[in-house]
Order: sequence, then structure tokens, then C-alpha cells
Amino acid sequence: MIEVFSKRTDKPHAYGYGDIRSPAFTPVEFAISKDAKTWTSCFDVPTLDGVWCTMAPDVQPATRTNNLRKVGLQDGSRLLSTTYDTRDFTMSMYYQGVDETDAMLAYDSLQQFLVAREAYWVCFANWPQRIYYVLAKLDKPTYTNEKTWTCTVTFTDLYGLSRSLGTSQDYPDDVWGAGNDMPEDVDPVYTFNTNTFSVYNLSNVMIDPDRRGHPFKMILTGHSDGNMKITNKTTGDVVRRSGPIGADGKTGASSFDGTFMIDGIRPTLNGNSDVLNVTYDQVIHLQVGKNDFQIDNFEGTISFDFPFWWFS
Repeated sequence: MIEVFSKRTDKPHAYGYGDIRSPAFTPVEFAISKDAKTWTSCFDVPTLDGVWCTMAPDVQPATRTNNLRKVGLQDGSRLLSTTYDTRDFTMSMYYQGVDETDAMLAYDSLQQFLVAREAYWVCFANWPQRIYYVLAKLDKPTYTNEKTWTCTVTFTDLYGLSRSLGTSQDYPDDVWGAGNDMPEDVDPVYTFNTNTFSVYNLSNVMIDPDRRGHPFKMILTGHSDGNMKITNKTTGDVVRRSGPIGADGKTGASSFDGTFMIDGIRPTLNGNSDVLNVTYDQVIHLQVGKNDFQIDNFEGTISFDFPFWWFS
């Protein structure tokens, strides 16, 4: 499993009987990461000791942008396409120190932890199965006295969607969670040894590596006698590996042993580009929910590796 949050056994919590050092509330832990694999928790940064999140972001609405066109004198407009735009959400921070200098240094430490030129992933402990790709901006601190301040942190969510912590290959450990659209009476798997199977896209949106740029890998390891064909019966997408077309117009040999992979829209064979041997009737997509696949002229293992995306 991916370790996101602190392993401390003495995490800050609301005070109990006789406890005069703990806060009056239980702080919300949050963590950041550049690659969504290696994480740093706010509770593991010594200079952020006592800098606590009092309120994490609420469930976020998706912000849709519509591309419309007028058609002649017809009433209204026609919808050409939609995208999900960036959105802002906030968390509230609190600090109570020993003096004014201490309070100033605590704010500076929070700014150093969160503010960066490059975007990163953030995860909150109250919804730990979802992450957001963000840039952060801190408001000026509001001082209630010389040693105590509150502050609002505004995150700009660059994708406009939340992402699963892990990918389909990490299912269920780093995907399972409340509201993550787990299907009933089905235990999805993402590695197969048969040529007919179903892949479940648990996202709120279609996995579309072509137009939307969603990360997606389909990996086939084994043997083909030639003319391998991949079909997603649900979407109608078809990919064929028929070999190169020679000067005489004839198709060359297309058998192979090893690993054939579709990474986004780029095909490779044993790590080398395989573009000249592959034709697309349509790039592989995954519709929301169940996708029925048929693989022809191939023997081996087929695996799918992609993150899931949700509105909130």
C-alpha cells in the first residue's frame, strides 16, 4: 500500500481529561506529493508542529465548461464538447505559539511547505482515497493576538477532478473508499489470462487517453502468431497489429513474443516503438462502468493500469 500519512502514534488530537497541551479539536492531517507515490505529511514536518488544519475542504462541485455553436436560425445552441475546468477549494489553518516571533516563523513554515512554482498532489485524511493536483495560495494571517493566528489556504485544482490514490493495479487497497463507486456483487480485477473479460472503470468519466490525456496502459505479455486484434465491445474501439506494409503493398509478419503495450495512444513492443505495425479503428477508451473486451490471436497475460477520476 502507498503510505500517505504519518506513522506517528502521538498524532495531535482533541484534549482529554487532564490534558492541557492538546488542542480543543482534532486537527485534519494532510499530505503532499510530487509523484503521488512518495508523500510528506504535515505531521512529520517539525517546523509545522502546532500548525493545524481546523477545517479541510468540503465535497467539491465539478465546474463544467460547454463549447456551444449556433446553427442557422434554430433556437438555442448545439453542444459540441464539454471539459471540466479548474476550481478552487480552501482549508482553514490555526496556530497558537509562545510569542510574536514564534507565530511569524510558523506561518513562514506553512508557506514553505505549501507554496511552489510546480503543481503537486494533496490528500486529506478525512477523504484519504482521493487526491487533487493543485497549486496553493495562502491568505495573510489574521492575528487574534501577537502569538495566535488563523489563515485560509486556497488550492487551485488544475484537473478539476479528484483522482484515486493508486491505480487499477493497486485495487482495492489504494482505490477502495467511500463514494468511489464500487460495483455491487462484483469484485473487479485488472489482470487477465483469458481472451474474453470485463474491465470496470469506476470513474465518473470515460477514460480517454486521446482527447482528455488520461494516463492509461494496456499491457499484453505473451505470444502472438500474428494479426492480433484488441476490441472493446462496449465502446467499439479496435486496435490491430498487422505488421508493416511493404513497398509491394503486402503486410509483413506480425507475430511476436514479449510485451506489447499501449501507453496512452503510443504502442510499443519490448520497449521499442511499434507505431508502424499498429492500426487504430479507434483509440482504446474505457466507458464508465463495465467494458467487455475480446483479444484475438494472442496468448498470455493482459493487464490494465490507470487511475480513476471522480467529480468531487
